[in-house]
Amino acid sequence: MRAVPVGERTGVLVLRVWFEPSARAGEGLRARITAEEQLGSGERTTVVADSVEQIVEIVRSWVEGFAAASLTKQ
Repeated sequence: MRAVPVGERTGVLVLRVWFEPSARAGEGLRARITAEEQLGSGERTTVVADSVEQIVEIVRSWVEGFAAASLTKQ
């Protein structure tokens, strides 16, 4: 793990996507999204999604929250 300078805020979001092999054509998309708002904090959140719309909304919400928290801490 790298040291994060005091005052620097670094988050990480890992997006894993796959298709369930037993799903019907056009279905079966799955995603697991793991996020940590402050790298090295050990406080992780994991959510799952099963559509492009859900995945995009989860990622967008996380990035907006990260950005908003960063703005309020300056």
